[in-house]
Amino acid sequence: MGKRILALDVGLKRIGVAYSDPLGISANPLPPIENDKDVFNKIKQIIDKYEIKTVVVGLPLTLKGEEGEQARITRKFVQRMKQEIPDIEVKFVDERFTTSMAEKQLRETTKKSKRKKMIDSVSAVYILKTYLDSINMM
Repeated sequence: MGKRILALDVGLKRIGVAYSDPLGISANPLPPIENDKDVFNKIKQIIDKYEIKTVVVGLPLTLKGEEGEQARITRKFVQRMKQEIPDIEVKFVDERFTTSMAEKQLRETTKKSKRKKMIDSVSAVYILKTYLDSINMM
């Protein structure tokens, strides 16, 4: 591998962020970033800082595995990101249960006052772990 992988949990207000180590073994959270007019510049800075080769984006499917409104919003976001950052590879990961897993982990380990700030990036960690598990099985 050699280069890190970035995971994004795209929300309307905030984007959860996590990155892998160069070997693609561990997933590390970063503070969430605001989904505002500078969001693609912020993502580009993270890509440059951590020498990212691939961005993995959580695709929120319905329980039936279908794409709903949030999945369409996420795909539109990724389309725009590819225009703004054309030299990056982007992959989607089914993120149906990442938020609930993140909430469960945070309930067990974190004070309630800090959970809201951390949920997006912990979800991004789960998205990244799902992706890393899928490529490391090959």
